[in-house]
Amino acid sequence: MESYRHPLEPASNHRPNLPSSFFIFHLLSFIFFLTACASPSTPIPLSSASSLFALSGSSLLEFDSNFNIAREIPLNLSCPLTATHAAPRGQYLALEMDCMNGPLVQVVDTVSGAMVNPFTEADNHFLTWDFDSNIYLRVDALGNTRLIRVTPDGSAEQFNLSAQTYDMDFSPDGQSLIYSFTRGLGLGSELWAATSSANKTWQLRADSDSIITFARWSPDGSHIAFINMPDSATPFPLGELWIMDANGKNARPLASADAGRGYAAVWSPDSTRIAFVGRENPDDPQADQNAKALVSNIYIVDIASGEITPVTHFDGALVEAPLWSADGHYLAFLVVNGLDDKITVWIADIVSGQVIKLASPGPLRGPAWMRK
Repeated sequence: MESYRHPLEPASNHRPNLPSSFFIFHLLSFIFFLTACASPSTPIPLSSASSLFALSGSSLLEFDSNFNIAREIPLNLSCPLTATHAAPRGQYLALEMDCMNGPLVQVVDTVSGAMVNPFTEADNHFLTWDFDSNIYLRVDALGNTRLIRVTPDGSAEQFNLSAQTYDMDFSPDGQSLIYSFTRGLGLGSELWAATSSANKTWQLRADSDSIITFARWSPDGSHIAFINMPDSATPFPLGELWIMDANGKNARPLASADAGRGYAAVWSPDSTRIAFVGRENPDDPQADQNAKALVSNIYIVDIASGEITPVTHFDGALVEAPLWSADGHYLAFLVVNGLDDKITVWIADIVSGQVIKLASPGPLRGPAWMRK
């Protein structure tokens, strides 16, 4: 089902083949200058209601509160889907696809059903959304590599961060962002922050031995969680889930977590818990080398106590990509059967502990919660 994927490639629900050009990217140098300090922030209030969407064949399905199909949006996808990314507010959903000429990002308006190409050429990678529904992409990795910001009306402009930034996330107040980069293979990585316009930057953390990836703000803006993994040639190592204060201080590990396959840890809406992918076979060397050898489940760690609780109990399966509903009541996630590689979407009720599979006419991919 899954081919080799370097840990710094964007997250996906079903990963494409790795372009050889990525290794060139990984060896490029990155230069940023320390020019500012972070300031206190007040999180932007968001609705606690959300709808679940998932792709079935060539249609995007919307599910109601009872997880029955409520609406179908026909789509004309030019390439196989690899990931979905919902805008934090509004109706837009980014679709990452694996095309012959490279990855391609398209955006669907879940209200009108209209689709647009933010960047028409293939070879563009999704980085993040901001709270104004602007989408950020890294484009043209084989030529004039750069970051661009595309507004909902389709206008695009270059964004003033290093063209080789591989991960970004905006703070809850929308006034700043965090981004990760490496200065080269074996040289570790760094996590920096910037103002929302990227005109000022400051370093939060540097690790000479590890790759810092999937750094994500807590919804209340007080902490940052990230996955820490060895900077080595091992494609799918065992990593760790870490947390630190928003200013980069008091960094500490919380739990062992799978790394290298693109699983970001995800905050609960109340900022008290984090859901992550835990490896069930940590001592199996094949799980470090073979993408299909992983056996995993979803876990939740309580930030205050450090207590770790299993959410799922699948045997011999790849359980991945947890996503919280806006009210914190549910987690949606994918299960890949170890026998036939069949992909299904499941829902875990965090309150009752019940776990159910979404019913649909065909296989489901790319679950996403859209805030109302």
